[in-house]
Amino acid sequence: MKYILFIITTFLSFTLLSCQDDEKQQLAETRKAEQRNDSIVKVVSSNWHFNVPPLTEKVKERIAGWNEWERFSNELSQKPTGTLTAYKQKAENLINKVAEVKTSIPPFFDKPQVRGRLTVLDTKIKSLYTYMVLDVVQCDKVLLLIAEITEETTALQKQFDEIIRLSEIPKEIGEEQMLRARDTTRMANPDNIPKPSIATPVKDTLPTSTDVPNRQRRPFKTNKLKSEN
Repeated sequence: MKYILFIITTFLSFTLLSCQDDEKQQLAETRKAEQRNDSIVKVVSSNWHFNVPPLTEKVKERIAGWNEWERFSNELSQKPTGTLTAYKQKAENLINKVAEVKTSIPPFFDKPQVRGRLTVLDTKIKSLYTYMVLDVVQCDKVLLLIAEITEETTALQKQFDEIIRLSEIPKEIGEEQMLRARDTTRMANPDNIPKPSIATPVKDTLPTSTDVPNRQRRPFKTNKLKSEN
């Protein structure tokens, strides 16, 4: 009986010590993770700056009613504070905001070059979110993407300026008036729009004669056989 009691006591002691060791190991890992996250937050926080130049006055006038772009710009300029979770949420918010921008481009700026730059910007922001939600955040990748997102946003704003500049280039003398007059005429009377002409089929004609012109023809003389007496 005493032997059995000793075994049970020994088993319980080992179990208790094992649980205490596991708990200590978990606490140690938790502290390491917190320290690692704190260092990551410090690095990301000190570099989370999207230094995009302000818009020009002409671009501001053109996008005055583009609310989706305004919300994206505000989201980009607002720096999160607190834990690493706040930065992850910020990256997710940027994905949603740039998606709204892509589906609401004003007609004046709805050009292939603008859509292309927005696609690149969208890809960069999604990559930022991907590296932010990893178990171990890769700070070097995150910092590189912050710089690239800043560069792509700046290039997009310059593209807006370029589109406006091209639209202000004076046309050749008389070209603008001619285009305006043509558009006005078409709008006033659509029947005046020239329609494509359909060529009528040509009736079949008799083939031209290939006969040689009449010449003076001499009758052929036939030698008749004289009957023998």
